Amino acid sequence: TKHRKLGVPGEAELENRGVSYCALCDGAFFKEKIVSIVGGGDSAVKEALFLSEHAAKVYIIVRKDYLRAEPINAARLEKNDKIEVLYKTEIEEIKGTDKVEALKFKDGTGGDMAGKEIEMQGVFMAIGHDAQTALAEELGVELNDKKEIKINRRTETNMKGVFAAGDCCDTEFKQAITGSAEGVTASYYAYHLCTTDASF
Repeated sequence: TKHRKLGVPGEAELENRGVSYCALCDGAFFKEKIVSIVGGGDSAVKEALFLSEHAAKVYIIVRKDYLRAEPINAARLEKNDKIEVLYKTEIEEIKGTDKVEALKFKDGTGGDMAGKEIEMQGVFMAIGHDAQTALAEELGVELNDKKEIKINRRTETNMKGVFAAGDCCDTEFKQAITGSAEGVTASYYAYHLCTTDASF
């Protein structure tokens, strides 16, 4: 999969220098720093809660005037005084020379921070992924509405002899270690099929 990007000035230039696409991977590097999460979904809220364990302050930047969070995470968010949600807010530019130094927000969005800047040391994107599954789709492998490959617990797809593993699948966790485990599972069942099914 590929992380979705905002496409704003400074994002590409400051990637891995304050711009990150994985709070779990990089959050600990921002101890006592001011950071933000961009996104309005449940994953953004969960990542903000995680970052609040390390950072001094966490902003959630949301384009709309509401969050799409699970009730339990929304309740945890309300009780966390290190997290502030900026509704109706969009980033215009990520500023910095060698590292992230500030965010500049678009004017005219209706949010409290519209047209303003705020000092920031880290920006985490939580705006989704795009699965790279065009080849699988061409072969007839069944995908879900997010274009992820549908697999069962044995990593089997709807096509006999076709297995899948990793972030391109319709699994909840998108981490290197879970993808590796799925790869081991897929190789085991592929080997089992090849050695027990005469048609292979």
